[in-house]
Amino acid sequence: MKDTTGVQTARWGIMGTGNIARKAMVPAIKESRECELHAIASRNIDRARAFADEHKIPRVYGSYRDLLKDPDVEFVYLPLPNHIHHKWVVDCAKKGKNVLCEKPIAVKPEQVEDIIEVAGDYGVTVMEGFMYRFHPQTLRVKEMLEEGEIGDPALFRGWFSFPLAYQDREDDIRWKEEMGGGSLFDLGTYLVNTARYTLGDEPTEVWAEQSFHPDHSAEAETRAVLKFPGGRTAIIDSSFRLNYQAAYELASGRGRIRAENAYNPGRGTDVTVELTSDGVRRMESFGRVNEYRREAEHLVSCARDGSTPMVSLQDSLNNTRVLKAIRLSARHDKWISVK
Repeated sequence: MKDTTGVQTARWGIMGTGNIARKAMVPAIKESRECELHAIASRNIDRARAFADEHKIPRVYGSYRDLLKDPDVEFVYLPLPNHIHHKWVVDCAKKGKNVLCEKPIAVKPEQVEDIIEVAGDYGVTVMEGFMYRFHPQTLRVKEMLEEGEIGDPALFRGWFSFPLAYQDREDDIRWKEEMGGGSLFDLGTYLVNTARYTLGDEPTEVWAEQSFHPDHSAEAETRAVLKFPGGRTAIIDSSFRLNYQAAYELASGRGRIRAENAYNPGRGTDVTVELTSDGVRRMESFGRVNEYRREAEHLVSCARDGSTPMVSLQDSLNNTRVLKAIRLSARHDKWISVK
């Protein structure tokens, strides 16, 4: 099918009927003139049919493998539990499907290395779903840094939290260690990615501590210190215990850049960047933007022209290496080199 400009629209299939698919990606694809929502798959055919009826999706599948057999599906959105991301990204790639996979794309660095190899072998484009990277707020922070508004930042601080521990959801997969749960993989992965992106470098060493909920296997909170070249430091805090926070800041001897409400889907006018430079303070606000639509369209563009996505698989591999080092540091209570 073509849109009114004559451009071939990208046909998407979605694996899974969870909240993020319903609330974020379905509206994003429907809003886009470049994308078409073509198929939905669930392990429960009745659930898939109900989802398809709700969102007027033409093709319905009772298994993920059946969706991959559909020759008309060119792109797959994959929001499944963390521990099976790697398996299904690889299976999608082997069927010639381009993939947008929710973060984390895998729970181990070697799994990302496997994805890189398979994506190359089968000529598909795969991207990890860090939607915040496509929001004007994030792009503006990066622009301020590149323009030297505060000089060279020496410190990054980031917080991302919400009180899952008090929501009485014992069956929530985010509490299950064996399914890749925990605040680090759910929230902390954003903070690690943001620190690396804004500082424009890779940490060399990390130290971390974690706390646990007494009734669950996955950690409830992670605090970590990341050492970067040039004496720079990032301090991050991901938590299922604290009240909602989603902010980060970068500081230097000249000033500070602070981004508020940085990771919340469906953000509105409360999205701000505060710049303090050489004693002068100013605030910039951003209206509502569908960053999920932007990342989907970006993936389509990259797949069409063969360019590397903004969130490259090498970026994802580097992020996963840091997450691994953080977990090891918390486990052994010592500084761990990132490698």
